Amino acid sequence: MDLPSAVTQPVSGLMSSPVAAVDAGATLREIAEAMAANEIGAVTVLADGHLAGIVSERDVVTHLADGAHPDHLLAEDMFTAEFVSAAPADRLIDVARRMIAARVRHVPVLEDGQAVGMVSMRDVTAVLVAALG
Repeated sequence: MDLPSAVTQPVSGLMSSPVAAVDAGATLREIAEAMAANEIGAVTVLADGHLAGIVSERDVVTHLADGAHPDHLLAEDMFTAEFVSAAPADRLIDVARRMIAARVRHVPVLEDGQAVGMVSMRDVTAVLVAALG
């Protein structure tokens, strides 16, 4: 795929799916375990079955560095409620620009308020490297 085609493709073609999710009552340890088990850098947080926010590996590290106990800090106390998101039809270049502007590495792809995928900066880089040969 050439570069212009690569960057204008919809993120639905490169997003990871299904999205790893934790309950709002999950501990920091459980969040880290979910990330490690799935080899991912972010999870969505569900409250009463609805998307409430996102926790990234950066959030985990920041809270641990601040002295949080991994068995006492809960997702509901640390998730980011106002996060950058994308729609499945959004172009890769547009999502990448949003990620850079917001200084984030993971963007949930939402459809009808539900996370149907996750795009990471690693996904973006892989597409660019493949397009450049």
